[in-house]
Amino acid sequence: NNMQFGQDFEKIFFRLSLDKPKYLQAIKFNFYTSEEIDALRFVANKFYYKYNETHTEENLKILIQNHHKSKERVSNGILDIVFDVDLDKYDEEWITKTEESWIKWRTFNTSLTDTIEYIKTTDVNPENVDAIVTKVKGLINDRNNLTFNSDLGLNFFEFDSHDQKEAEKVSTGYNFLDRMLGGGYDKGGNLVVYAGEQNIGKSIYLANDAANFVKMGTNTVVITAEMAAHKFVKRIGSNLLNININDYAEKAKNRDHIKRRLETVGDGFTPPGNLYVKQFPTSQATVLDIEAYVAQIEEELQIKVGAVVIDYINILANYRNQNTENTYMKIKQIAEDLRAMGIRNNWLIVTATQINRNGYNSSDISMTDVAESAGLSHTADVMLGIIQDDLMRANQEYWLKVLKIRDGEGKGNKCKLNIDYNYMRLVETEDISTSSIHSI
Repeated sequence: NNMQFGQDFEKIFFRLSLDKPKYLQAIKFNFYTSEEIDALRFVANKFYYKYNETHTEENLKILIQNHHKSKERVSNGILDIVFDVDLDKYDEEWITKTEESWIKWRTFNTSLTDTIEYIKTTDVNPENVDAIVTKVKGLINDRNNLTFNSDLGLNFFEFDSHDQKEAEKVSTGYNFLDRMLGGGYDKGGNLVVYAGEQNIGKSIYLANDAANFVKMGTNTVVITAEMAAHKFVKRIGSNLLNININDYAEKAKNRDHIKRRLETVGDGFTPPGNLYVKQFPTSQATVLDIEAYVAQIEEELQIKVGAVVIDYINILANYRNQNTENTYMKIKQIAEDLRAMGIRNNWLIVTATQINRNGYNSSDISMTDVAESAGLSHTADVMLGIIQDDLMRANQEYWLKVLKIRDGEGKGNKCKLNIDYNYMRLVETEDISTSSIHSI
């Protein structure tokens, strides 16, 4: 273990944890190499859980006298030594950073030890290997999800708390939606979900959004689980580079042609955003995998990702409970995890869900059609229904309907879009229908 601290440090850490209970709670059994301090930690923690306050020195002395096991383990002198530590002697930022690093490392170390223990004592076979890998990821991830952020929220009686901060917006790419959303999606953690039947073209919408985000200068990551990454690149490329999709494979062989086309992306004012497309195996990618991958892009390339487009939610795996047969629970938990991931990292998340309903080929869609995804619709900030029947398909058009909008008006509004299948490009029309709220 290459991050050891001497017992002098451990005394400082323990003393600080009495002042800052968030550390007291994060320090577990055996983190301290000193048995005496570990025994003190046990008593202090127990007291804190019971009374929600930390101790004075007299208090701790009495508690230790009354706890026969601790009495055997703790010498009288140690308490004096701990309480003699003068925290004011140390730079506050340095001492908290050092303690937090130590706690994070000890936590990681023990979860690693437990994981190895678990693997050693588990029979692995081809049938259970996926479940074991997922469980281990969960073991390590859940336990190491430590944040020591001391955000106590907004103080109502402070002037700055009343500033109604303008959330940074990213245009949806559709004027009619931008109007209803006051300028677009919130960049910091909106979950946007398209709902549509099988084969209706959900991927077209997601590819179109990715192309729009890139054009507007937003760094974008596309996760695909069903379609190969190069096919998704072709859809976005056809739109952004203005290459007919039927000639794409042929044109893509010409390096100079593609290079010239790539230089035309963007509006000439804003440099285009970066775009990364990655395929994960269907039904195996969890939100943890996606988060780790996007964070790796940010870290290695030193860029800030603005939007993560996922094709699509039904074929992700649920790391919390990989065996659930209950689709409702599965989709609900994945949706909650996706939204939390977006908020944590300041990413806009755009995905789609498949609705299975009797009224296939239907010329409208409502919230009742999304019943199986009720958990999803509660979690999503914006939910959009994709509508296309045979006649509309023949006319190369869609209707896009607002099923849910958390911060804005216009639930039930629909807009007609034209689709140019040669360039996989959706173009909105002026044809907008505002249905009454009751028909939803």
